Amino acid sequence: MLPDWLERLRRSEVVDRVMNDPRSAAGTALGIDRREATRQAAGWGQADFDKSWKDLSPDDRVLLYAYFLQLGHLIELTEAFGQLFGKSELPENPIVVDIGCGPFTGGLAIASQFPQDAQMDYIGVDRSSAMRRLGERLAAAAEMVRELPRIRRHWAAEVPAVSWSSAPGWRPVIVIVSYLFASPTLNVEALVNDLDDILIPKLGRGPVTVLYTNSIRDDTNRGFEAFRTMLCDRRFELIEDGKGNIPVERGYGSRNRPIRYALFNRFSNRTLNLG
Repeated sequence: MLPDWLERLRRSEVVDRVMNDPRSAAGTALGIDRREATRQAAGWGQADFDKSWKDLSPDDRVLLYAYFLQLGHLIELTEAFGQLFGKSELPENPIVVDIGCGPFTGGLAIASQFPQDAQMDYIGVDRSSAMRRLGERLAAAAEMVRELPRIRRHWAAEVPAVSWSSAPGWRPVIVIVSYLFASPTLNVEALVNDLDDILIPKLGRGPVTVLYTNSIRDDTNRGFEAFRTMLCDRRFELIEDGKGNIPVERGYGSRNRPIRYALFNRFSNRTLNLG
């Protein structure tokens, strides 16, 4: 179940914007039926959202993605972070790196677990500028009603383009990799190398947690074995790896959502490589 503020945010910034659009009539969303919207306009989240499609602008396509597909991911990640932090103290002033962030989905989910006086940096990485625009709009809207903790937001199209001006320190880092491996063109080795290149050199030597979530379908997890091996080669410990179900309350669907998940951890790096 989502917090009330997150339900209201989604209603005002996504649902109402779609339903109040003059194109949304006769059971359609922006003039598109659900099947066509999810499979063609949004491509199950794998579309090139910075290109127009039919009469839809890039921002229209992203809004349809949020309308039909973002809710399930919000529920999954909110539940995952609730379990991750439920039995331990919340990390202090973490840095959150959300790879394939979409419209701030992971940011909203993790923010729901922190009090309003908490602070964090959020780095949202997504190749689509339209996704990043909607993500910033959702973050700003939540900030206006004072529901979010203090989040310093940074946006980038790819991991190597992440801009970080602070000196490397010892802050905890949380990396979200959610539904990214559904893309058949993803270069897993390049992803892990790019991630490793910003962790210690830019962000610091603090502990790193990697949360992986995906559909249970084999084709959407095609790169996971290589991802797991490369993380373990970089001194990450695999904490959990399996499949489960996210409890879904009435109103979100008729059954629980099956999910593939994994959790990795690397402790603070307190060794020097002096050659």
